[in-house]
Amino acid sequence: MPHPLNNLPMKNIILSIIITLLSGSCQMNNNTKDKKALHNWILDYQGAIWEADVEKLLSFASNTVVYLPPNEPAFSGKENLKKWYLEYFNYYHPSEVLGIQNLEINGDLACMLCDYTISAKENQSGKELIDDGKLINIFKRQLNGEWKIIHSIWNSNHQIMDLHSQIPADFSGTWKLDLSRSTVIPDLIASTMFIVQKGNEINLNQTTELKDKEPLKSTITYNIGTEIEKVTGRELSKISSSWSPDKHTFTVTNELHSNISGTKHGYKRTTSYSVTAKGETLNIISDDTLPEGVFTTTKDKHIEMIFNKELK
Repeated sequence: MPHPLNNLPMKNIILSIIITLLSGSCQMNNNTKDKKALHNWILDYQGAIWEADVEKLLSFASNTVVYLPPNEPAFSGKENLKKWYLEYFNYYHPSEVLGIQNLEINGDLACMLCDYTISAKENQSGKELIDDGKLINIFKRQLNGEWKIIHSIWNSNHQIMDLHSQIPADFSGTWKLDLSRSTVIPDLIASTMFIVQKGNEINLNQTTELKDKEPLKSTITYNIGTEIEKVTGRELSKISSSWSPDKHTFTVTNELHSNISGTKHGYKRTTSYSVTAKGETLNIISDDTLPEGVFTTTKDKHIEMIFNKELK
């Protein structure tokens, strides 16, 4: 079920949170002790981000915390927050600096408005990214007096920039072919794919079982976003790959061009790999464009393979 806040514009969400905070019956409490504690929260948070200390970051949040990140669905609870942070640190080594612009305390609730600057380096490529924007954190005082974050919402000052939304989907794991939902291939009994992913580098190990034959095993590694060309004799081969805008699909294009007895031939295969939002299903769609009369009597071939993730 989608979070009910997903359908609201960001500015309406911000307004609702602020109104909820400031409309309480308690008198404004601006004591020095609470403000110091919340300023220290910022310092501790920045340190935990730099150290990629997920458990410490989780300790700053309430059990029912709600995050509303830009360009992504809202989510709640520490388990989802943990997953979100793990994705973040698996892809980046970030540092964050928060500058408090306004801090209001109303009884057991506090509203913090900040500017932020993020510097992040992609773990695999070393590419450095910088972002800045603004955020609102809502805190609630716990029974032991500690302040825990209960809502967080932010957005970049740059139209298409948000670091977390740049993280590609995770294809890692063991995937089993669902024959009942896939294109029928003669003599195919089963297929298992083991994928290891490190950022843009994706390694696929596949074992395919065919009737009355030894299992076929293959291994291939793609570095998404690159293009490789190779010339062998009269043949030119090219492999290119790219991410979709939402980073839930990567597409690999294989091309082979040859010149046989003065006649040029071209072969092209485009294969897309997509995971569902929950990461439970892997769809592989392959389209071949073949030279007439060379490889097959059929010029175009379309294959769809559906794999289910094997749960641990």
